[in-house]
Amino acid sequence: MESVKLEAIYVYIDISSSRHVFSTLHDGTKILAYIADSINAAYQDHLLTPFTIKDGDAIVGGVSDFQLLLEIYSHCLTVYYSPDFRHHFSEISAVADETLNFYFGAGIGYIDTPPTEDLQNINIVNGSSIINAIEASEKAKIIMKSQQSQKRSALYNNADYFFEKQPFKFYCIAEAKSFGNALGAMFFLAFEKLIKSDKQRDLFRIKDSHPDYSNIEVGTALGYSALSKADISSRVSVLIANSDYFLYKKVRSDIVAYLADLQRMMGGASRD
Repeated sequence: MESVKLEAIYVYIDISSSRHVFSTLHDGTKILAYIADSINAAYQDHLLTPFTIKDGDAIVGGVSDFQLLLEIYSHCLTVYYSPDFRHHFSEISAVADETLNFYFGAGIGYIDTPPTEDLQNINIVNGSSIINAIEASEKAKIIMKSQQSQKRSALYNNADYFFEKQPFKFYCIAEAKSFGNALGAMFFLAFEKLIKSDKQRDLFRIKDSHPDYSNIEVGTALGYSALSKADISSRVSVLIANSDYFLYKKVRSDIVAYLADLQRMMGGASRD
């Protein structure tokens, strides 16, 4: 029976320093399962391979629509900061104080597998996309453990984009190295460079998750509920005005367009 070759993006998510963060590794597995279940529920109609626990300490899943990569990354941030996540794992100090971090490896390439019904089983699916995702997660780990910050000399000492503000440390490896590098640069610009404070990070995330929220609803989510409605609205307006929010939105739009064009180049059709 002939195999199927399909362009795809797979994501491999691993917890940073899990052996030091948890009293038992079972806690890490429960957190990963929670994130996997959330992604699977949100994108159940679009997944090539549902997100599944891999080797006990990571989750991996894949999509054929490249544009979903940005949505899945943003979804992980929304889950991480959600009250339900904090409540569910409140006994874990790294969750309660928001110091839990993850390596988010994105692999762009192909899968070469038996017929499509087997794509549901991560243990059967094979190809460069999955290999690249695992290697990308390992690369994110190396960067976080070796750099400690974004280095001015990155161009000369093999340093790379250092994700400090976001709990999911992004790295991408593509079939052509330059494609992954360009995507990493755009993610770094959107989720690190254009964010100047924790409040701006939270503002961008809330407006991404709830685009129909009024300024008052955004401000309430930001923790301004003790203020008057007028003060909440004013506080949010000032926060937006002092941020690069609209440039951030443009970079996100450019990422989606880049992913769509990249998929066309690799031989697949993207969504309209």
